Order: sequence, then C-alpha cells, then structure tokens
Amino acid sequence: MYDVAIIGAGITGCAIAYELGKYNVKAVIVEKENDVSVGTTKANSAIIHGGYDPKPGTKMAEYNIKGNVYTKELCEKLDVPYKQIGGLSRRAFSMHDQ
Repeated sequence: MYDVAIIGAGITGCAIAYELGKYNVKAVIVEKENDVSVGTTKANSAIIHGGYDPKPGTKMAEYNIKGNVYTKELCEKLDVPYKQIGGLSRRAFSMHDQ
C-alpha cells in the first residue's frame, strides 16, 4: 500500500516524487507511456520563465520567482547543466497604451 499515488511522470510528477523522497512517505508514480517525460514535458524548450508577465503582488508573480530559484537549486543538486543567460522580450503597443 502507498501513502501517495502520483499520476504522470512528466516534469511535475517527477518533481513531486523528488520532494516526497525527502520524507518518510511511500509513493508510486503511475505513467501510461513507456518512459518518463514522453508527453508535454518532452517538448519542453528548457526556457525558464523570467516572471515579467504576472501582475505584481499576485500568487503567479510570487510563484514565478520561487520557481526560478527552485529550478536553479534543483539543477545544481542533480548535476544538470544550467546556464542563466537572460533574454529579451518584445511587446507591441499602440500610442493609446502609453
């Protein structure tokens, strides 16, 4: 018997399993495919969202920042190459938006 069943072995399911591994929890991942990261995660472009989009003070803005920090820390722990290079964001606007 398991304490937790995780449905899907994509990036989210595997991250949950990783975190649960820090505790005395018996967990199982159930995946319909023949390997991990076969679904949406397979098409991941490896771009970490910069967090510029959400309205300041919202949970989305808070989680963008926390997720960015967590990703870097996790990559270091798992010895996964991580290079923060920054990026440019172009936004179209009209004269009425100014």
